[in-house]
Amino acid sequence: MSEIFTITATKSGIDRKKMNGSVGDIPYLTRTDKNNAWDSFVGEQNGYGRDKGNVISVGLDTQTAFYQPIPFYTGQNIQVFSHRQMNKYIAMFIIPLLKRQMQKFNWGGNGATLGRLRRQKILLPETNGQPNFVYMESYMRKKEAELLLQYIQFNYS
Repeated sequence: MSEIFTITATKSGIDRKKMNGSVGDIPYLTRTDKNNAWDSFVGEQNGYGRDKGNVISVGLDTQTAFYQPIPFYTGQNIQVFSHRQMNKYIAMFIIPLLKRQMQKFNWGGNGATLGRLRRQKILLPETNGQPNFVYMESYMRKKEAELLLQYIQFNYS
């Protein structure tokens, strides 16, 4: 995966006890598997860097992965996957593949680490030896449209 994505540790990694307590509109992510990993919304945290949006966040010990559209702060043990062509649809294509690879990790001796994540391999559609991001995006847009149509038909039937 490190051949495709830039994988880094979070810039913030703020322990909840060290937060200044201000409420705001910046998501604070934890390793939960619910609500896009958003635990709460906080204000500016002086002394801590915010991670950029348009990335995939990965909770190491919980094997969670979510698309983060906007800048955020995190708790500990969160990794960030970024790519210059990342968007919501590409992330939605990649996240299930990423989660599948992370199933082999667990608490204890075989947990997810930054090094282990970087060495994982996922199969992606490609063109000329490069990931075909155009295909991934169009495929997920089509899936989204199909689901929305089902929802609309269900609500109006």
